[in-house]
Amino acid sequence: MEAVTGQTTSLDAVLEFGAAAERFTATVPACDLRSTVAACVPWSAYDLVVHLGNVHAWAATILETGKAAAELNDKPSWSRPRIVSRWYHAKAEDLYQVLRHTDPSTPCWNFVLGAGVAAFWSRRQLHETTVHQVDLDLSLGRTPVLKPEVCVDGIDEVLRLMMVRMHRRGHPAALTEPLSLTARDTGHGWVLTPGGWGEPAATGVPLQAAGGEPAAPPTVTRVDGPAGVRDGVEAPADVLYRLLWHRAVPPDAVRVSGDEGRVQAFLHSRLTP
Repeated sequence: MEAVTGQTTSLDAVLEFGAAAERFTATVPACDLRSTVAACVPWSAYDLVVHLGNVHAWAATILETGKAAAELNDKPSWSRPRIVSRWYHAKAEDLYQVLRHTDPSTPCWNFVLGAGVAAFWSRRQLHETTVHQVDLDLSLGRTPVLKPEVCVDGIDEVLRLMMVRMHRRGHPAALTEPLSLTARDTGHGWVLTPGGWGEPAATGVPLQAAGGEPAAPPTVTRVDGPAGVRDGVEAPADVLYRLLWHRAVPPDAVRVSGDEGRVQAFLHSRLTP
């Protein structure tokens, strides 16, 4: 499965997506939908909900056809929070039913790997929903409560898929030396190794390969126990997940070892869309 979906965990992404969508649905009525979402400026909370509902509908279309599809631009009939919540729930429920009735091994296009299988989409929609749940929670002044096992899978998705996608789109990660990422509450760890870069230039930015393109994205290795590299980031799984998605994290929740400048350069890279 890993070769075509990128998934390396046994998480039931379909069930987890269903639960995440229910939480999101329940949160929307409590929101001031006119408020700006800090991580998605200039979007309002309303824009965020409409975006997520349309992403679900887009994914459902792709799963039903197995092919790439045009993005959708549907909108609720009214902007009152409960109306918007019901509109969103209908989109999420439709996707959930499609996911439930689609064999995860069915060949299906995706925007990272091109050729792949349907299992990609349950995972991707789980994390799309989870990250935007964090956005709504933060806009309401709530502390996001995330399952560690979901966050571990999400960290893995960022490193193995989202970072590769951003690299191909011209946003390579700033990584000049091996770096370890550790979820200290679960014990899961990853080591990132520069993928064919030259020595860093005077600015600290990695040199590019011939033709002006980075040679390859970083390679990612799962590790258990000490990683044996100098530079590292350690945090609870939910904090590490939010950090990679550039969402606000609690003060003093992240421990950095090694060269602070190199680590921060990586963390400030555009690792996700």
